[in-house]
This record gives sequence, C-alpha cells and structure tokens, in this order.
Amino acid sequence: MAWRAVDRLLQGVLLVLMAAECIDIFLGVFSRYVLVRTFTWYDEIARLCFVWLVFLGAAVGVGRGAHYRLHLLTDRLAPGARRAAEVLAALAVCAVGAVLVQQGLTLVELGRYQQTPVMGLPKSYVYAAIPAGGGFMILYAIPVLRRALRGQPA
Repeated sequence: MAWRAVDRLLQGVLLVLMAAECIDIFLGVFSRYVLVRTFTWYDEIARLCFVWLVFLGAAVGVGRGAHYRLHLLTDRLAPGARRAAEVLAALAVCAVGAVLVQQGLTLVELGRYQQTPVMGLPKSYVYAAIPAGGGFMILYAIPVLRRALRGQPA
C-alpha cells in the first residue's frame, strides 16, 4: 500500500514538473516575441524541469513496462528461456540504476562547486535527478524481477 502512495506521489511530481516546464517555456516565448525582451532565467528552469522529467519518467516507465524490449525475439523463446530473459532484463535495469546512483552521487558532489550561469543555483540540484532516477528505477524494477522469478506475466 505504501508503494502505491509513493508511485502516485512520483507521478504527481512529474505532472507538476511538466506543467511548470510548459508554463516556463510559454513565458520564455511570450517574453521573446511579445515583450521583445527575453526573460534570462526561463532556459535554466526549463532545463532543470526537463532533466528531472527524464530521469523520474524513466523510472516510472520501468514500473509500467514501457521501455523498449525485443518482443519479436523474446516471444519466440521457450517459456523457460523467456522467463530467464525477463529476469536478465530486470537485473540489467537494476544494474543501470545502480550505476546511475553511484555516478550520479559523484556528479552531485561536483555540482556543489558549480553554478548555473544566470540564476546562480548550484548544479547539484540538476545532477540530483540522476541518482534519484536510478534509485527509483531500482525500486520499480524489484516487483518486475519478483514477477519474472515467479514466472508471472509482466
């Protein structure tokens, strides 16, 4: 039950990020073409929202099974081999998530000493999306791995 609350919260965060990015880009276009004076900050906010959308959205995609897989190949396998391929795929997602967490934490540490050019925000705010997305990928891959190990459909 708690996992569903986390999933809903994460999807709510994605919705807010998407709305913020749309509003921000609209304001940037409006300032450029209507006011003929571009807001200098809109690009940085759009980039920050986009990076967080990519990494958190990738994690939600793992949970939904929305990522690209070679169904053409795996559907032709025998049931045991198909199950092994599903387990291997879930383990690969966990491995990628672990690399994102480990390397992302290194980037977050480096980002403490860097700032965005216009707003002066620490770049660690942007880089924090990488380990967060990797961690959520792992969390979303665990139920997928459990189902694959039990031989249940995805």
